[in-house]
Amino acid sequence: MDKYKHRVSFRLEKRKDKNGNLPEELPINADITFGGKRIWYYSGYRIALAKWDEKVQRVRRNNFNSDDVSAADINQRLVKIASAVDDAFSRLELKEEEVTPTTVRDELKRLLNEEKSTRLTVAQVYQLLIDERENELKSSSATAQWTKGTLTKHKTMLRHLNDFKSGLYFEDVNDDLLARFELFLIGKGLSNNYTHQSMKTIKGFFNWATKKGYNRNVAYQAYSQRFHDETKSDSTINLYALSEEELVAIQTFPTSSKAIDRTRDIFVFACYTGLRFSDVIALRWSNVSGDILDVISKKTNHRQRFALATEALRILAKYPKAPDEDDPHIFPTISNQKYNSHLKEVGKLAGMIGDWITEKQSGRTKTREVRPKYELLTSHVARRTFVTMCLRKGMSPEDIRAVTGHTTADMMMKYVKFDDESKRDKMSILNENAHIGVETVFDHAITDDERIRLGLPTRETYLEIFEGDTASANTHLAVLAHIRGNLDARAEYIKRLPTDKLNEVLEIIMKRI
Repeated sequence: MDKYKHRVSFRLEKRKDKNGNLPEELPINADITFGGKRIWYYSGYRIALAKWDEKVQRVRRNNFNSDDVSAADINQRLVKIASAVDDAFSRLELKEEEVTPTTVRDELKRLLNEEKSTRLTVAQVYQLLIDERENELKSSSATAQWTKGTLTKHKTMLRHLNDFKSGLYFEDVNDDLLARFELFLIGKGLSNNYTHQSMKTIKGFFNWATKKGYNRNVAYQAYSQRFHDETKSDSTINLYALSEEELVAIQTFPTSSKAIDRTRDIFVFACYTGLRFSDVIALRWSNVSGDILDVISKKTNHRQRFALATEALRILAKYPKAPDEDDPHIFPTISNQKYNSHLKEVGKLAGMIGDWITEKQSGRTKTREVRPKYELLTSHVARRTFVTMCLRKGMSPEDIRAVTGHTTADMMMKYVKFDDESKRDKMSILNENAHIGVETVFDHAITDDERIRLGLPTRETYLEIFEGDTASANTHLAVLAHIRGNLDARAEYIKRLPTDKLNEVLEIIMKRI
């Protein structure tokens, strides 16, 4: 067998973070090249750029890294790696084994006596994590770090990883490999959103492996994901909230099925409380005191305390606490999967047969599909319905957030989906303006103090700047109604706003103008 010429040098991995900055210390990698191939081998040490001599490829004398390892010890490690590289190629030639990145790396690990800690493949370590979390769920689900849904997600990711490349080592992970893995997922016809979330899942696993000592290659940390779901920026696609008529139809359709009736009760209760399915199904009677609900969200661990609406109280009355039970759950236990399956039947029985257009983006390709609304009815529609319904009825965004537990206005606004009737009301403004002209704040006796607080010019200049700009006029009217404390008027003007202006008004309101 012909011996491959090889070369080994040492370089700092100058990988910048998302803000374009280098970390205080950089990994020292062995750069091994042979036969047109390259292997990066992490030395196990990091050093500040100013303490590295690039010309001689060693740490400058009399220096230490943040772990208090001396330049002499680090440089001795580099010499040992360089010698092991030469020995690895010699041994492979003597054994007449094929010289590949894998065989070189394996031989190098044996020579450096690092097989025990780094011999496992990425997939093998991933399986260790999955097994550990699955055992937690089986032994004590109440304190387990993952839910069953999270466990399933990681099992699916491990299958994707094995399909992409079996026998993958942590040292193989770099920008190029992660980019190819993203393209691999897209190539399977998976959506950009799924791919984006998958890459976050993989990074979470790498963080665990690094913390546990299985991985010393941190190249993955600076990787910037390529694919994002552009359809999510459009508030009219894929997600929707119920109209008042649809909610009433769900509340009132007749059924003799106890399972369907229970599913309806849980869904309607969520529509009137804004709680996630996981929080509704976990409710116990100790969470209820009179008309007050006091609960800690399973997802965010934030406490939510608020008064229950009459309809929510009506549903609770259907599930009385048994006298001999200490603190039972309010609603019968049901899995999210089974619940969503029953919800499709609920929507169908309620007459939700109207079409809804869904859009999927995979790579640069967008596809649209028309589906009956009831097929898209899921547990999360209730949360969006709650937020939208409260906004329509004039509840302030800050009060809504106090109930839902959203930490920012932007997060809450992702749930806002106006129904066709609200859109029809907005469009009717065109008909009104054709006859009576655009309504402005100057039609409501705005004072100079209020005008200055709104940052508006005098009447003559205002009419010249905003002539025909109905959206801006209604924005100013909504904010004026807000500072005057007229919530009914504010709600009416908000209903007329396009999405961008609605977000603008909510941002102003949040700042308590």
